[in-house]
Amino acid sequence: MLRAAGLGAVVGLAWGVLARLFMRLISTSPEFSWPGTMLILAMSAVFWGGIGLVTGARQAQRSQWWRLAPLAGLILFASPGAILIPGGVGTAIALALHGRSMALRALPLVLGIVITLFPAFGVDGEAAGEAAPTAGLGLALMVVATAWLGWGFHTWWRRWTPSGQVASTRAGRRAAPGSAAYDMG
Repeated sequence: MLRAAGLGAVVGLAWGVLARLFMRLISTSPEFSWPGTMLILAMSAVFWGGIGLVTGARQAQRSQWWRLAPLAGLILFASPGAILIPGGVGTAIALALHGRSMALRALPLVLGIVITLFPAFGVDGEAAGEAAPTAGLGLALMVVATAWLGWGFHTWWRRWTPSGQVASTRAGRRAAPGSAAYDMG
């Protein structure tokens, strides 16, 4: 699980760099501070390290309580990072609808991305005339960061088979209380 947390933290650093880069490219006044950048990178590593822990716990068939691991990193989304949440949630829902029709999967994905990008275009259209020359690339990277976040949300939230049900669910049925498969956990 420690390896999964470390890998998650590295993924978080990469995601944080991407997020900071798109912020820089979108901004019409791209001044930023090193302390702010380091905070974004640190909180990204904490959040994604928690998602790595969830992944490791799921693979090791540990308790579902490990789902709480990414909560400390959610502070990353308590400020302007909150703009990415609708697109991330829409992407996670689209991933959860695996096996459903493409139209049904596309709906939450497109809706989430549109809600995420809407503020970048300005509520009353004023921002369109003030766009940074690199805004197009910044918006493209914002979509990538949002989809990546959605993949992380999906990894965090997806179905978890409790350790006592692993043997029976592989056979296509739930373990009955009192059975050997049920008592494994």
